[in-house]
Amino acid sequence: MPPLPSAEALTDLAGRVREREQAAHDLVRRLPAAGDEEALRRVAQVRERLDGLTAAVVGRACRGPAR
Repeated sequence: MPPLPSAEALTDLAGRVREREQAAHDLVRRLPAAGDEEALRRVAQVRERLDGLTAAVVGRACRGPAR
């Protein structure tokens, strides 16, 4: 079994998720100015990163705090 994450590690991951959420909001505001293909590519990248970080936070949180 992998070591349990520390509270600091969970806080760091949660902060990265918040940063990605903000990047997604910023991207949505700029979409009308971006070309369709470029906008879709950027949305896909942000979604992929956010999904990965969210999965990491949930997975680590489910294992419980470090001892």
